[in-house]
Amino acid sequence: MVSIIIILFSSFALDSILEQPLLDHAHVGMIVIDLERDSVVYSNNYRKLLVPASNAKIVTSAAALMFLGQDFRFRTYLGIGGQIRSGRLRGDIIVQGGGDPSFSLENIEQFVTALKDQGITEIEGNIILDDSYFTEERLPVGWAWHYLDARYAAEVSALSLNRNVVNVHIESTRPGQPANVTIEPFTRYVKLVNDMITKMGDDSIIIFRRPEANIIYVDGGIGFRKKRDIEVSVKDPTFYFGEYFKERLVASDIRVKGNCVEDETSNDGMTARYNIVDSVLSQPMLEILKELNSESVNLFGEAILKTLGSHFLRNGSFHGGVSILKEFLRRCGVDTSLVAWYDGSGLSRHNLISPYDIALVLRRMYHSAMFDTFYRLLPAPGEGTMIGRFGGLKGFLRAKTGTLHAVSCLSGYLNVGKKYYCFSMMFNNFSCPRRQIESIQENLLNAILVFLKEET
Repeated sequence: MVSIIIILFSSFALDSILEQPLLDHAHVGMIVIDLERDSVVYSNNYRKLLVPASNAKIVTSAAALMFLGQDFRFRTYLGIGGQIRSGRLRGDIIVQGGGDPSFSLENIEQFVTALKDQGITEIEGNIILDDSYFTEERLPVGWAWHYLDARYAAEVSALSLNRNVVNVHIESTRPGQPANVTIEPFTRYVKLVNDMITKMGDDSIIIFRRPEANIIYVDGGIGFRKKRDIEVSVKDPTFYFGEYFKERLVASDIRVKGNCVEDETSNDGMTARYNIVDSVLSQPMLEILKELNSESVNLFGEAILKTLGSHFLRNGSFHGGVSILKEFLRRCGVDTSLVAWYDGSGLSRHNLISPYDIALVLRRMYHSAMFDTFYRLLPAPGEGTMIGRFGGLKGFLRAKTGTLHAVSCLSGYLNVGKKYYCFSMMFNNFSCPRRQIESIQENLLNAILVFLKEET
């Protein structure tokens, strides 16, 4: 455990920043730890349980790096069952998902080519979709219904495609005329209802998908001579994968008589029942974690969480993944009886953890053989979600942001004079504009940096 030896520096400066009237009714917790001395430099409500938002990704990425390893890859299999005679497959094809959240449209084309290389021109059976590596639950507890159509709230499946979103491309025509609106990639699995017009002046775009259906409604207006691209998540990504795959097969002159159906086949069962003709390996986990932290891709966090459960417990549920995350937190010295955890990305408002607990994770990674790798996973000023922030701290700071309504968190490392410090600052339940909280965070880090430079 970290020694609670508070080094008295200009803590009055930090206290004065945190005690301003703007924060009187907010919930704030903060801690800074000298990792070489293993002592607390500064703390304020550091044991308070707060909503971490995307600071949860620090825990998820650290656990993935330590438990799965930086070279871990997701694999998706393509198999055929039955005999091929005169180009006709008398049987089914199967796609077995391994949880890859980065499976792309180009990967689908690879599978289409693999079937063409088998000489198949017609499939008499079905397209079997095996997504049993994860359980059927698509969304974690604590995600709000009103943003489930947003790209950052995409549903989770062991068979994902195009990050489980479609891009709605909006292009103006002439004022007063209907705008041109298309879906990319085009698929009949998603229906578009377009009531948008072209207008003079600013955009007034209304776009939404009801939670229960894959119908995207576009209304309002787009400004003359303007274009917009808005990503919308799809309902049930497993069948999004299957139906788009089927459409691409038909477009490539492979007739499919059957339908897309879900089935569960163990790896051994797949080998026995189907002939594996191709597979797609994802990029190494290290590359996926870079994007998870830099761009804060929530789908990646949820897929990693479920993979932890499936890989170690044969339980690809959110609960299974959380069990593994809590085991990792225990190894970091966290009292998990005080932690509430429900997802891998931090989008759930039910997550509760203290700044001290986040700091213990950062401390554990500092003392691990993976520190240099983990350190580089966190964005520097001007990168990813920290574009436009902390310009004066470039070269000193690596950190993860965390943002929800009335939540703004920042946790990571400071590197000053070849010495490392970890910190976590969490702000909840504020009613002022978030930019004002971000300004406070910057003032706090600048004040800390001034003192640490004087100490080294």
